[in-house]
Amino acid sequence: MKQAEKELWDRYGDELKKMTMTQGLILIKLIDRQTGSTSYELVHELRGSFTAFIFQSLARLFHLNLKKQYNDAGEDQEIEDIVLLIEQGDI
Repeated sequence: MKQAEKELWDRYGDELKKMTMTQGLILIKLIDRQTGSTSYELVHELRGSFTAFIFQSLARLFHLNLKKQYNDAGEDQEIEDIVLLIEQGDI
């Protein structure tokens, strides 16, 4: 697990550090869309309840919520439309 985390951080860490809050929010939503689990659930499963609590607390400081579910027919409709256009090769 630690090796996989290190490899991911080495590969994407610089990009993640440069993200805006809006980009972070979209990433959280896309993770839920792709996995069917919220970011909180994934952290809880992989790192444990204490780490999930800490990550959620930090996210809340930045007005983000790792427990929020992706809603492709509601508030996340625009993101869904863009993802579908990308998947179809239209953009």
